[in-house]
Order: sequence, then structure tokens, then C-alpha cells
Amino acid sequence: MSSAVEPRDAAESILAHRERALALHRSCLIVDGHADTLDRILTEGHSFLEPSPDFQIDWPRLQASQVNAQVFSLWTPPEYQGERSMHRALKMIGAFLEMQRECPQLRQIQSVADLDASRPGFLFSFEGADPLVDDLTMLEVFYRLGVRMIGLTWNGRNAFADGLRVGPRPSGLTELGRELVERMGELGIVLDLAHIAEPGFWDALECSAGPVVATHANVHALHAHARNLRDDQIRAIAQRGGLVGITYVPGFLAREGADLSDVLDHIDYVVQLVGDDHVGLGSDFDGITTPPTRLSDVGQLPNLTAGMLARGYTEARVAKILGGNWQRLFAAVWK
Repeated sequence: MSSAVEPRDAAESILAHRERALALHRSCLIVDGHADTLDRILTEGHSFLEPSPDFQIDWPRLQASQVNAQVFSLWTPPEYQGERSMHRALKMIGAFLEMQRECPQLRQIQSVADLDASRPGFLFSFEGADPLVDDLTMLEVFYRLGVRMIGLTWNGRNAFADGLRVGPRPSGLTELGRELVERMGELGIVLDLAHIAEPGFWDALECSAGPVVATHANVHALHAHARNLRDDQIRAIAQRGGLVGITYVPGFLAREGADLSDVLDHIDYVVQLVGDDHVGLGSDFDGITTPPTRLSDVGQLPNLTAGMLARGYTEARVAKILGGNWQRLFAAVWK
């Protein structure tokens, strides 16, 4: 499909489609596959329930933009090693539960039946499996607490695999990493291939079954960043029925001055390469220092929807990218 409008992505074109975008948000499921908000809540005392303009996601804006399923990352910084990593992940879950006591509307999503296009919900993911502290008996504990997606690594090396920044000769999955992937499949936990070094990417595909995701990664062919996926990786994810969560991190979008149009370009590329069944959203909000213009927080998400409509996507195709593809993947993986 063509990705151009005249003038390309002009403000008036986005504005002309905004009402359609808002109507679509009210009727369809919207899933964001990755945000670091819980980390900021824990470290900065962020009041998620009140308007917080210095953050990129808060409860009022999330509701206004009609996001129905927000994935909260349980990320532990590299200085948290061993049981400290586990403790930090539990503290983030505890912070969510504390907010939930104050606002019972903050409901958890733990099954496909919990996905609801009429009200928001939240689920947890690991951005690096370090909180398991190389003890796979902890996997079911975190599963019962609501973890439904796991990325094996962040940027460094852990007991399971190498991340993208371990050096010039990264290794693939360890034996424990392979055991973890197998056990995730048994429990019904989505395998996230964001951040993993390329040897581990292919190892993980080899020893897993079913759909996989890269929750927050973009297209290497458009911008040659190490965190972005090459065409063969995108095709491999699609062949497994998975998806790529397009992220709004400016460094993954363009050399400088990232804008909404750059996000749309990366969506277009994946759609043209493997089809619109294999792309979703993975904002990385609250992990972004300087977000793209016109997409600076969750309240501006309708701009992205309007941008897709302006580029000629039908409402049905936009609905798949906003959340339908995530829903299909969850239904395939979750037990």
C-alpha cells in the first residue's frame, strides 16, 4: 500500500482524520506492549492516578486515549543483581497493588477473557528474566502474580542469554535459557525477543513453539540501530504468527528529530514486508527521554491512529495494528 499523503502527514491531514480516530478508539481494543511506568512510579514516587505531565502515561490520559491493555515492564537496572533483582520486581508489582487498593478500576489482565475494549487493564512483563535469579521454580510464582510475557535479557548478559551490548561476539541461549523458554511455553507466557543478541534470537526461535514478539523494536532497514530488526528477523517472527511492537524511542526511529511520521514509516515498512497481521504498538513510554513530536505521551495516541487513516489504512486494518493482533497472539499463547 502507498504510505504517502499530499502534503505528507501534514497537520491538517491528521486533524481531518482525528474524529474518525477517536471513534475507532472508542470501539476497538487498544494494546500497548511495553511501558516503563512502574519503574518510574517506584523510583520517583509518581502518582499514576493523578495527572502527571512530567510522565508519559498516567491514569487520566490512559483512559482518555482508550488504551484497554497496557503492558507494564518489570525492568531491573543492571546494578540489581541476584535476589535484589527479584526484590525489585516484586516491589514494582507491590506498587501496582497499592495503587489498585486506592483505585479498584486498575484491574489486572491475566487471561484472554480479561481483555475488554470498554475498560482499561494492565499486565506485567519481564524486560530481562533476571528476577528469576536462575531459579525456574520462581517462574510460576511470577506467573501467578500476573507476569504474562518475558524478554530473556536486557542489554547485558544473564543466566539465560546475551543482550545486545555484551560485546562483539555474543553467545546464544544457555542451557538454562532453553529450559526457561520450554517452561514458558508450558505455562503460556509470551516470549519477547526485544533486546536479545542475534544468536539468542535464532536460538529462541529454534527451541520455542508458537508465536513470538519483539515488544519494542523497529526496522533496521529504515534506521540502522542495533536494537532494530533486520528483514530476516521480521520475516521469522511473522512466519511464527508473531508481531513486532513498533516503539516510539527516537533513537530507534531516525537519526535526529523523530516525529510521528517516522513511527508511521516503520509501521508501513513492516506491513509492506510481512502484512498487517504482524505489527502492533510497543511505545516504551516512560522509558523515553525525548519522545517524538506529535506523539509525546499516551494522550496523543489518536494522532497515530489518524496518521494511519490519513495514509489510506482502512479502519479494520488500523484496529488490527492498535490491538487486534496482540489479542490474537495472546489467545494463541496464553493457556
